[in-house]
Amino acid sequence: MSQTIGEKIAALRKSKNITQTQLAEYLFLVPQTISKWEVGNGTPDVSLLPKIADFFGVSMDELFGRSALDRAKDLVLRYSVLRDDSSFREAMECLSSQLQAIDSQLQNGVGDRDELEHEKQELESNKIHLLLQQGWESAQRALDLTEELARKTGEMPFRLQRIQLHTMLGRNRRIRLECEGNFRRSPRPDTLMLYFEALSILGYDETILQMQETEEAVIALMTPPSQSNAALWCQCLFAAINIGENAYIERHKDTVMNYGTPYNKFTLLWKLAEFYKDKNLTEQYAAAKEELTSMMPGMKWDAYIAEHTQRKLQQL
Repeated sequence: MSQTIGEKIAALRKSKNITQTQLAEYLFLVPQTISKWEVGNGTPDVSLLPKIADFFGVSMDELFGRSALDRAKDLVLRYSVLRDDSSFREAMECLSSQLQAIDSQLQNGVGDRDELEHEKQELESNKIHLLLQQGWESAQRALDLTEELARKTGEMPFRLQRIQLHTMLGRNRRIRLECEGNFRRSPRPDTLMLYFEALSILGYDETILQMQETEEAVIALMTPPSQSNAALWCQCLFAAINIGENAYIERHKDTVMNYGTPYNKFTLLWKLAEFYKDKNLTEQYAAAKEELTSMMPGMKWDAYIAEHTQRKLQQL
């Protein structure tokens, strides 16, 4: 049960062996006023609170009986309302500081262990909540910018990023229906690629393969295999890898290898190497990795990406 301000003053006064008269003299009041506060018949004037806190050597938060956890929760709540970088930093610093203090107490055997563990869980829960809020806010800002760029330029990278950001924000059904509707109304390579992307992100890999094999509009766009539809074949092969359809992979992988861009080929080979390694298909894995290695010099990457990719390839 939380203390009233008067009860807190009484507790602080007694803990420091200070009389009502001494506190009254410091505040230029009569002792009866202090007595009334302590029994609940009135509260100090707001202007006196900083002086009372200074007198007892406590913060205003402590004077009001607010714990460090209460302050952390309030800061997280403030960020929820203001959504600004300054509020986020202040809340994160408070949470991190309190968690470090609790860890130190636990390591040194100071305080009630159960209470400290409970407070630590509360603080960690608030930290997760804060990070999720910031992540949502960052994703929303990125989406707003991507929507504008996709609308202005119509370029595929922005249109694909737009789908990814909508799913990050939990708008799965909305973006799937939007992409499906666009493809059904206007079955073109770009609308099909966006629909496949939405299905892939949402885990509908079997649907992608089924569409490629049975839907006339999709078959028409992907037949015969060519440079113009190699990226669509790449998406289908990614779906097959995700669900372990090895027969489909072996049947169609040469389509991408024959018609795809260097990036299409490299990305597919990388996923195939991971797939073969996971399935203990040693010969296929070795062949895929060897081909990746041979492609590295011809990939047009900057020095940093090339070095990072080379290091990852060695670890593959």
